[in-house]
Amino acid sequence: MEKIRLNQNKRQLLKKEWQHTVYNNMPMQVEDDLKSAQQEYREVRDMAWDGVITPQVEKNFPMADMRILQKYSSNSHYSRFTDTDSCFYFKPQFADISESQFQFIMDIDEYLAMYHFDLQSRGPQATIKVEYDETQRQENPHLHKLKADMSHDLKSVATSNGHGEDFALFMEGRNYGWTEHCSSPTDSDFGKYRKVVVHGSCHSRCMMLESETDWLMLKQFEKARSNLLNTHKDLWKTKYELITDMNSIIDQAKFLGDIEQYWTNVRECVNFDNTDIGKELSIVSEQTKTRLSQAMNNIKLDDKEPTIAVVNASASGFSLVN
Repeated sequence: MEKIRLNQNKRQLLKKEWQHTVYNNMPMQVEDDLKSAQQEYREVRDMAWDGVITPQVEKNFPMADMRILQKYSSNSHYSRFTDTDSCFYFKPQFADISESQFQFIMDIDEYLAMYHFDLQSRGPQATIKVEYDETQRQENPHLHKLKADMSHDLKSVATSNGHGEDFALFMEGRNYGWTEHCSSPTDSDFGKYRKVVVHGSCHSRCMMLESETDWLMLKQFEKARSNLLNTHKDLWKTKYELITDMNSIIDQAKFLGDIEQYWTNVRECVNFDNTDIGKELSIVSEQTKTRLSQAMNNIKLDDKEPTIAVVNASASGFSLVN
């Protein structure tokens, strides 16, 4: 059978398909770690809110009093008596520790980590912001388009899981550039994660905390948030290494057969009849070989019926099988 010589178009198609495989059809431990971090974040957030925030805020700002103030409050920022907030300052009474801010609004990093799998299943690369941050890439029109496209799904991934409050908390944050196609939430969308307090800045309402247990619970919430973000970064790093490894092989390979020894099921991703194996790429490091070999054991195929593509080896390119 005739060898299929690689050109620029074929290499780009191979890279695109490999990235899809790594992100969608290659289960890894880092994905299980992220799922555990997501569950821990949600559980600890509930415990911190129900066990500390609600009793402390309602102790310092009794709800009956807040309702009276709300009744006579205006809509003007300068003349209203109350605010609704999801951000609070606490200072421990039991130790000489400075006050700390504990906010329950969600920034874009938190939100993408929390809904990584839901977003990934809909098409967008849920680690795109991590990638730009970690590689220190400059923002460009391509990223702006990805942001706009992803904004269509940001609300539905939360509401479809019964957590519309997450989207409301996300919209409350300073997530400029990520909300182009997002609708504004209503007060009811926040669920329990909003409290009525006296008007003023978050810091001006700093509350004293008597219980060390309560303080440690708030700190545990901070730790759970940090773990969620770091686990999401670890997932990106692991998958990014595999994508980079394979991309380097694709760039160096002359024939499709040269790739097959590292991407062993390439036949099921690319429709071709060639069985020749090209000369082994001598500049591929042992570390790269090991990573790719381990990754290949985890590949799973899509459940959907494959689309048969006609290949013309003499044409300018070849087609990928879905």
